[in-house]
Formats: sequence, structure tokens, C-alpha cells
Amino acid sequence: MENKICPKYEKCPIFSGEAFNRQASKDVYQALYCKAGAEKFKNCKRYIVSEKTGKPVPPTIMPNAQKSVEEIIEAIK
Repeated sequence: MENKICPKYEKCPIFSGEAFNRQASKDVYQALYCKAGAEKFKNCKRYIVSEKTGKPVPPTIMPNAQKSVEEIIEAIK
């Protein structure tokens, strides 16, 4: 059975809601990325950057960030 929830959810500020002021925003991002299955969470820029760097991603980086993965990695070095 496919894992529906992102394996990085325990430490992710998107999943915990720390990155949001509104519950509705948290719910939308979780539905679109965190709880939508591997096809979706593997397209999350936070997930990709974390996988490539092996490090935590700052809470200011959103799953659908405008910057490319490479730009994000360069910015957080």
C-alpha cells in the first residue's frame, strides 16, 4: 500500500502548522502536498531540498516555492 502521508511530516512546519497563521492555509497545503500521496509530496520543494541536502529546510520555504530547488539550496547554504 502506498504511503499517503509525507515521511517527513513529523518535523515539517507545513504539516505541524507552524508556518501558518490560519488553519485554512495549513489544511490546504496538507491536502495538496502532505497527505496526497507520494506523487504529490515528492513534488514538494521542501521535500526535494531536504532529500538533496539531508538537512532541515527553513520554515519560510513553501512546497510550491517560486524559486527552483537549486536556488533554494544555494540560498540556505
